[in-house]
Amino acid sequence: METEFVEATSRLTIYIAGEHETDASIGLTLIPLLKIPTAIIELRHPIGARVWWEGWCEAAEMLDRIFPEQINAGELREPELTINSFVILDDAPRRAKIRARSAAVSPDGIGALSVTVGGLTIACASRDAVECQVRGWREAYEVFAKDGGFGLPSADEVAARVRADHARHGVNELSTAAEEQQAARRR
Repeated sequence: METEFVEATSRLTIYIAGEHETDASIGLTLIPLLKIPTAIIELRHPIGARVWWEGWCEAAEMLDRIFPEQINAGELREPELTINSFVILDDAPRRAKIRARSAAVSPDGIGALSVTVGGLTIACASRDAVECQVRGWREAYEVFAKDGGFGLPSADEVAARVRADHARHGVNELSTAAEEQQAARRR
């Protein structure tokens, strides 16, 4: 009897509409956790933490274009169902994907900015939501960067590099954290 293998990819989108709490801490198993609305995210790999931080740095660079203060975002609809999730991020992804839609081109008049790494997407429907995510992911990244054993640059150094790359090349032209980490190990 032959065994049949089926490969499945899990995908989860977390939708955040406004200002919210985030909390980065060390869990009971000494693994960094980021708590956001509807999910607890366990970060098991320093490169994964850096890729997420790079993604939110890039999203922050797009914030003024997607959510200009003078545009009223309209009335946000609450989702019909709230799902609480525990997400484990244990790989070293290559890069974050940032997607954006301004309020001017949105069918419902609400802008959106999302960051996707692997099968997890965090979509924000307001400037406040993006700013809260930026703060949370920075704090989560700093948990790894402060450890010192991973050779990660500081959160400020990563943010400065993302800003410089964004100004020079635009969106999605960042060198990957995994490539930089490998180069640092070879030195």
